[in-house]
Amino acid sequence: MNNLSSKTIKVMLATVITLFLSLVGLIAYLHEKEDRKITKILPDLSNGEDNNAKDKIATKLNSSSNRDISLEKKLSIELVPEEEALRRDDTLNQERIDSINDLDIKRPEIRNRKFHSTFGRRVVFIYFSHTRESFLPYFKKGTAPASAYHSQVNVSLVGKRVGSSLKHNGIWNQVSNIDITNMLNNRNLNFGSSYQMSREIVLQEMRENRDLEMTFDIHRDSLPRELSTIIINGESMAKISFVIGNAHENYKKNLNFTREIHDLIEKRYPGLSRGIIIKNKSQGNGVYNQDLLPNSVIVEIGGVDNTLEELYRSADVLGYAISEYYWDKEHD
Repeated sequence: MNNLSSKTIKVMLATVITLFLSLVGLIAYLHEKEDRKITKILPDLSNGEDNNAKDKIATKLNSSSNRDISLEKKLSIELVPEEEALRRDDTLNQERIDSINDLDIKRPEIRNRKFHSTFGRRVVFIYFSHTRESFLPYFKKGTAPASAYHSQVNVSLVGKRVGSSLKHNGIWNQVSNIDITNMLNNRNLNFGSSYQMSREIVLQEMRENRDLEMTFDIHRDSLPRELSTIIINGESMAKISFVIGNAHENYKKNLNFTREIHDLIEKRYPGLSRGIIIKNKSQGNGVYNQDLLPNSVIVEIGGVDNTLEELYRSADVLGYAISEYYWDKEHD
């Protein structure tokens, strides 16, 4: 060591520091890469801007081309309905609606599980901040997505299907029958106050139901059919995505909960989940009532072009995934 010059020692020390920092960087990169495997986080464009989309995309959409991903970015804007569409119901294709036989849609079963039941305890609450979001296949040809709203045939049917699937797997629940649009109209409020109204509904459920553990706000996306639909095992299904608001201090609890549900769906139905979208205050509400309960999330099932058969299949998968999470993770 005495024969080493001070210059040599400095070079060796600099080399050691460089190697150490490189190792730290590699560990951080591998950790981030692993985290990205857990959940696909998609860009939000609710304000019509890119919002650093490149930084937000963790993985590409399953079986989507680069062109499709670009199109999805452009169309992932929260659709504002036409006011007239919320005030009156267009005539629907009743024959097509009546032809739906939901009993023919086979529900996924939790495999190798002993009998489970919450025995009347309603541990899940399902509600609809945008109650009247409906589906173009049941409207007259040429109807615009911004007009696809209806007081009867809407996302509440999909939410009821989720509730039925949960009950099928032993999880009692409550599905809201409150039309947010009526609340808005009665108070002379616009569509932008929807989450303010639904917050009252969730708080009321929390006051009345001490067994409540999870809440799901069911929506449908405005994406076209080619981006909202997937074929799995020969059956056409509506893709599912999740929305988490990060404008409150406990949002990571909501995010961790949602990742568990996403993973369970991906494990059995790869590609059905489009992933998790994280929104802040500048991109929308930013909270979405998720500060009220850690196991809370917005679920967007399908898009404006999907049929009820496709939506019901995916609703059953969501119910299955929630049930498996509940029995395996929460109450094993």
